[in-house]
Amino acid sequence: MRARSHASRDAIVQAALALWRTKGFAGTTVTDICKAAGVSKALFYVYFARREDVLMEIEVFTMRDAHLAARALASRPYELVDLIEAVIGVLEHGMRRYPPELIFEAVIETYRIERRALAEGATEADLAFLFLEPFEQARRDGRLPPDIDIVRAARIAQILVADGIRSWAAADRCERPLAETLAKEISALLGAYRHP
Repeated sequence: MRARSHASRDAIVQAALALWRTKGFAGTTVTDICKAAGVSKALFYVYFARREDVLMEIEVFTMRDAHLAARALASRPYELVDLIEAVIGVLEHGMRRYPPELIFEAVIETYRIERRALAEGATEADLAFLFLEPFEQARRDGRLPPDIDIVRAARIAQILVADGIRSWAAADRCERPLAETLAKEISALLGAYRHP
């Protein structure tokens, strides 16, 4: 039963992604997603309250992969800029498969979720999910000063990434890699990036 449940949820996510690539986010309804996934609307609503939640599901897996990349990098000698680039690189790799409209929608939905979370009493640490874990590791490894406010640094980096992603998508994902440029800018802001 659990395997079938996981398969249904995965079918919904995959159908939504395929439709968003071809029809766009705005042009795709929950009915379209259910039809493509071969599931009922009732089953869709068992897993997701709205189609934007499917988008957030994709983001959760992407962020998990970004943390795994950061952990792998931190298992050997590294610089902070490399750690930041590893996290952003995973995001960039995933986003290159999506149309700009979907990228914009993901950024906007992330801000909506943050606003709701703050209204419900979330803390800055609760919202620093993208960089908090990697920055804590970097501080333990001496890559960030011990007195730096890790939560604030992680939130600022996350905000810069969201804005950078939005600008990058607006430029139709130009040839210049997003991860390298943003990582240098964030590292410079944190005072940790040293030009060669």
